[in-house]
Amino acid sequence: MARVREGDFTPMSTLFDRHSEKLFRYCWRMNQDRQLSEDLVQEAFCRMIRFKNSYKDGHSFQAWIYSIVRNLQMDHWRKKRFEADWEEGYDAPSPTGISLEDKQESALLHKALSLLPPSKREILVMARFEGLRHEQIAEIIGCETVAARVRLHRALASLKEIYLNLLERKTGT
Repeated sequence: MARVREGDFTPMSTLFDRHSEKLFRYCWRMNQDRQLSEDLVQEAFCRMIRFKNSYKDGHSFQAWIYSIVRNLQMDHWRKKRFEADWEEGYDAPSPTGISLEDKQESALLHKALSLLPPSKREILVMARFEGLRHEQIAEIIGCETVAARVRLHRALASLKEIYLNLLERKTGT
């Protein structure tokens, strides 16, 4: 990224190849809209070029680019007052060989995830689906590492509560 900042755009394709799929998955898990996710990733790389001077040596490129995508996502929500409309059926890509019961549990879990406020959903997506470390999440959302851990813990507790309520309604117990 330091080379791009200096005006050499040769590494752009490498950066795109290395990070675009992860960024797409993050966006898709946040909004469940393929086209919107693709657009956000494309815009993130455009902004990466436009704001290349804001990248600082020694900082995590991954955290920096996730911050850009996160800001784009939040801008979209503000403009459209976007609320994800996740359907009960949740058509997420899943590995083959999974039992019907496991698929139903997964769908219920993803439904619970969709019912979380976006701030809690995003921290869970970053930590559990994207595998970002607490330090990276803290840098992306602009808080201390301890605060990121606390927010993740609270988000997991909220997810558990929603999941158990959905499960209770489903089983009628």
